[in-house]
Amino acid sequence: MNLNHFLKSDREKAERLYKSLHFVVFELLDEAIKKGDFDGCIALAGDITDHSRDLKKMQHPEKVVQLNEIASEFFKRGIDVECVKPPTRRVH
Repeated sequence: MNLNHFLKSDREKAERLYKSLHFVVFELLDEAIKKGDFDGCIALAGDITDHSRDLKKMQHPEKVVQLNEIASEFFKRGIDVECVKPPTRRVH
Protein backbone atom coordinates (compact mmCIF):
# COMPACT_ATOMS: atom_id res chain seq x y z
CA MET A 1 0.00 0.00 0.00
CA ASN A 2 1.29 3.44 -0.92
CA LEU A 3 1.18 5.65 2.18
CA ASN A 4 1.98 8.71 0.06
CA HIS A 5 -1.74 8.93 -0.67
CA PHE A 6 -2.48 9.70 2.99
CA LEU A 7 -1.83 12.81 5.03
CA LYS A 8 1.08 12.42 7.45
CA SER A 9 -1.36 12.66 10.35
CA ASP A 10 -3.38 9.74 8.92
CA ARG A 11 -0.57 7.44 7.82
CA GLU A 12 -0.21 5.49 11.06
CA LYS A 13 -3.96 4.89 11.28
CA ALA A 14 -4.13 3.98 7.58
CA GLU A 15 -1.33 1.46 7.99
CA ARG A 16 -3.05 -0.14 11.01
CA LEU A 17 -6.36 -0.31 9.12
CA TYR A 18 -4.65 -1.86 6.10
CA LYS A 19 -2.91 -4.51 8.23
CA SER A 20 -6.17 -5.25 10.03
CA LEU A 21 -8.02 -5.49 6.71
CA HIS A 22 -5.36 -7.83 5.37
CA PHE A 23 -5.62 -10.05 8.49
CA VAL A 24 -9.42 -10.19 8.32
CA VAL A 25 -9.43 -11.13 4.62
CA PHE A 26 -6.54 -13.58 4.48
CA GLU A 27 -6.74 -15.16 7.93
CA LEU A 28 -10.16 -14.87 9.52
CA LEU A 29 -12.35 -14.95 6.42
CA ASP A 30 -10.41 -17.85 4.93
CA GLU A 31 -10.80 -19.81 8.17
CA ALA A 32 -14.53 -19.01 8.43
CA ILE A 33 -15.08 -20.22 4.85
CA LYS A 34 -13.19 -23.46 5.52
CA LYS A 35 -15.31 -24.10 8.62
CA GLY A 36 -18.55 -23.24 6.83
CA ASP A 37 -19.25 -20.42 9.31
CA PHE A 38 -21.29 -18.25 6.97
CA ASP A 39 -22.69 -16.09 9.78
CA GLY A 40 -19.08 -15.34 10.65
CA CYS A 41 -18.39 -14.58 6.98
CA ILE A 42 -21.22 -12.05 6.97
CA ALA A 43 -19.85 -10.35 10.09
CA LEU A 44 -16.34 -10.28 8.63
CA ALA A 45 -17.68 -8.82 5.38
CA GLY A 46 -19.10 -5.96 7.45
CA ASP A 47 -15.67 -5.38 9.02
CA ILE A 48 -14.05 -5.45 5.56
CA THR A 49 -16.57 -2.90 4.32
CA ASP A 50 -16.01 -0.59 7.30
CA HIS A 51 -12.21 -0.72 7.02
CA SER A 52 -12.36 -0.13 3.26
CA ARG A 53 -14.66 2.87 3.68
CA ASP A 54 -12.40 4.37 6.34
CA LEU A 55 -9.34 3.96 4.12
CA LYS A 56 -11.19 5.46 1.14
CA LYS A 57 -12.19 8.51 3.21
CA MET A 58 -8.59 9.09 4.29
CA GLN A 59 -7.04 8.55 0.86
CA HIS A 60 -6.14 11.61 -1.23
CA PRO A 61 -4.29 12.12 -4.50
CA GLU A 62 -0.57 12.50 -3.89
CA LYS A 63 -0.63 16.15 -5.08
CA VAL A 64 -3.21 17.04 -2.41
CA VAL A 65 -1.02 15.43 0.25
CA GLN A 66 2.01 17.41 -0.98
CA LEU A 67 0.06 20.68 -0.92
CA ASN A 68 -1.16 19.94 2.60
CA GLU A 69 2.41 19.34 3.75
CA ILE A 70 3.56 22.61 2.17
CA ALA A 71 0.70 24.50 3.83
CA SER A 72 1.62 22.89 7.17
CA GLU A 73 5.20 24.10 6.82
CA PHE A 74 3.99 27.65 6.15
CA PHE A 75 1.67 27.45 9.16
CA LYS A 76 4.59 26.34 11.39
CA ARG A 77 6.37 29.53 10.31
CA GLY A 78 3.39 31.69 11.27
CA ILE A 79 1.95 32.10 7.79
CA ASP A 80 -1.72 31.20 7.52
CA VAL A 81 -2.48 29.58 4.18
CA GLU A 82 -6.01 28.94 2.99
CA CYS A 83 -7.43 27.43 -0.14
CA VAL A 84 -9.10 29.93 -2.40
CA LYS A 85 -11.21 29.37 -5.45
CA PRO A 86 -10.69 31.31 -8.65
CA PRO A 87 -13.35 33.97 -9.20
CA THR A 88 -16.34 32.84 -11.18
CA ARG A 89 -17.11 34.73 -14.35
CA ARG A 90 -20.43 36.41 -14.66
CA VAL A 91 -22.04 36.29 -18.03
CA HIS A 92 -24.20 39.31 -18.79
